Amino acid sequence: MKALLATILLFAAAPAAADVSIVANNAKKTVDCKKHKSVNIVGNHARVTLKGQCEKVMIAGNHAKVTGSATAFYLAGNHNVITADATDEITIPGNHNTVTWKRGASVDEPAISAPGNENKVSKKE
Repeated sequence: MKALLATILLFAAAPAAADVSIVANNAKKTVDCKKHKSVNIVGNHARVTLKGQCEKVMIAGNHAKVTGSATAFYLAGNHNVITADATDEITIPGNHNTVTWKRGASVDEPAISAPGNENKVSKKE
């Protein structure tokens, strides 16, 4: 738990590390990944569409819905839903998250780590 909290604080305390930081609750945003390589979602109930392929999407908020591609998705929050067109890495220390992916971005299948509780990760055919 302490490691998770430290990771969240590291990302949240350093918004310069993310090209786009979404802090507001109920935010709706389309991110151009050619301009913004990293996305940090801290607010709750965010709706984010990724255009192109971002490098990293980190979600510390809850109940976010994200669609699009990123080399890596990191879900520290809870009850988030990701629909990934392409990704190489999915890490889910949070709980009750759902990630669906279609293909690897540069590998056949993404590396998946889901140590949180009741997370669902599946390939969409």
